[in-house]
Amino acid sequence: MANVEQAPAFFFEARDIYKEYSTHGSLQVLSGVNLRLIAGEMVAVVGASGTGKTTLLHILGALDQPSQGQLFYRGENVFEKNADQLALFRNQVVGFVFQFHHLLPEFNALENVLLPGLIAGQKRLELVGYAEYLLERVGVLNRSTHKVGELSGGEQQRVALARALIMKPEVLLADEPTGNLDPKTGLKVFELIQELSETMALATVMVTHNLVLARRMGRCLTLLDGGLHETRDESKDC
Repeated sequence: MANVEQAPAFFFEARDIYKEYSTHGSLQVLSGVNLRLIAGEMVAVVGASGTGKTTLLHILGALDQPSQGQLFYRGENVFEKNADQLALFRNQVVGFVFQFHHLLPEFNALENVLLPGLIAGQKRLELVGYAEYLLERVGVLNRSTHKVGELSGGEQQRVALARALIMKPEVLLADEPTGNLDPKTGLKVFELIQELSETMALATVMVTHNLVLARRMGRCLTLLDGGLHETRDESKDC
């Protein structure tokens, strides 16, 4: 009997996600978004400004709640968790990288990487070895004792990436991580994220306006009219 190759199992799923804002009237941002993730894949999300890309990332990372819909992690509905459980999910399951690094200027690179673990109650001695390993992986271990203001833009984003990985997350959410960098530096940071996603089996969702980078990812999705659409038609966004 011939072997039938099975599709990789997904472990993370956004199902029928809606998001509506009613501050000034009613604004529907997301309308029935569905997304499944498998370990080690990279998914690009592109689309015009204001279409809800960042809102989608915030919902995937449980920084915001949908008006309707469900988010499943290994079969559990994330939004049925209590506040403490949600905080644990954000701290341990998901890593975030933003367009701006959000590093704390009063701390050096190593201290910034350690912060999520210290906040979670882990001891510094338990974290330092892995933090230094991550700084080496992203190419800035030699800058570990430097304050944020002493680092270049590319170095700051590399430190932010190491910080996002310190809790060994399964999902990496990146919101325009190369947007504030020059093209050459941005490409290096993207390729670093790409390499880490593969070698660390991360499911990575990256919002980007850079279509060249978007087309290098495993899947490229366009957020349009509140929904996610997959296309490889180069006359369109992806």
